[in-house]
Amino acid sequence: MEDAIHGMTMKDCAEVMSKDGELKAQYGERDYKPHLDQYLAGRGVDQNTWAHAWNGWWERMEADPSGQLHAKFSIMQQELTMKAHMADVPDASQDAKEGVTLDVYAQIMAKIAGGEDANAVLGAQGIPMDQWQRAQEAWNGAMAADTDHHLTTQYGMLYAKYTPGFQQQMQDQTAAIMAQRHAERAEGVDDEPEVEYTFDDAVAELDSPKPNTRWTAAHHVANFWDIGDRDEDPRLNDAAKKTIPLMIDCLEHHDEFTASNAESLARDLCTFAAEGFLGAQADDAKHAMEMCLGRAQEKLATLKAAFAPIADKAVPERVRMQASIQDYTSLTEELEEMVSEWDENLGEAPAPSASSASSGGAALATSDGGGGGFLAVLKRLPVIGAILRMLGL
Repeated sequence: MEDAIHGMTMKDCAEVMSKDGELKAQYGERDYKPHLDQYLAGRGVDQNTWAHAWNGWWERMEADPSGQLHAKFSIMQQELTMKAHMADVPDASQDAKEGVTLDVYAQIMAKIAGGEDANAVLGAQGIPMDQWQRAQEAWNGAMAADTDHHLTTQYGMLYAKYTPGFQQQMQDQTAAIMAQRHAERAEGVDDEPEVEYTFDDAVAELDSPKPNTRWTAAHHVANFWDIGDRDEDPRLNDAAKKTIPLMIDCLEHHDEFTASNAESLARDLCTFAAEGFLGAQADDAKHAMEMCLGRAQEKLATLKAAFAPIADKAVPERVRMQASIQDYTSLTEELEEMVSEWDENLGEAPAPSASSASSGGAALATSDGGGGGFLAVLKRLPVIGAILRMLGL
């Protein structure tokens, strides 16, 4: 009989973790909890029991110096994640480029990578070298253009299928990495030593050629300004003034990958305004927020319309699109409040966002150990890592 903690086996935990991710992709972070509660009830457990069971298993895995428990769980979760996010993707294994199907292409690539002679492998398939080279170029091009990761993920799964002992290799690699991490912890070595991000670092990055880096740095500068002693350190005001056009630029030019930046910087502008720091730029800031709100509302409507046909389908793009919907939902709600209260709140610091409120009940241990740990390890593995990164995990 399998070990159970609070009545749940390791496999049970993997299934719940997979269902949790599936429901988040289907209903969104805010609305999925009742559906998860219903799923858990069907298994005869509730949120509290599940949280305690998972925390118990996490402690077991973290205490295993061999890394085998972590590795076993990773393989279970990988298989379930594929089913949750790929089950409704059309089978492309028999699609062909230059007369070579995806299945045969993956099979040949796996054999060559395993050390077999390329000419012998191609000869056994009856594929001349010039045809193979054309097929390689065509398949590589198709996968490079595969923005929804349907093709690349299926190729990875086929490649694994044709690599002898692939699953065991992945389990052994994961176990070895986790065993090394366990040994380092026992010796007092930090998992990921923290590198201090200073005010000077943030100021330097305000001039970065990358918009996202500039916008992120502007938010950090605003935080340093907010908590710092501006009377003692005049650099704080000088740097904060430099961030204002960057904040407005973000509101005007952010995209779906930087919507969270726009939300953070809009709130920073409110903080500046409440402190009377914007001065003559207050009207420009408010106008930028109003324009950003209009763009965000339009983008959100477009995303919801595009998401509707796949809301109940196990396809990988559902994860990415749901994340964008959640980002734009939060952005529009925050901007609506900020814009409506802008004039009356000038000179009064804005209250913390409601989204930052904590929830009660038993807390779940995160599968990354709170510091990148386990999930970061999985992302370093071939095939598994690519799949997890594709799914936004």
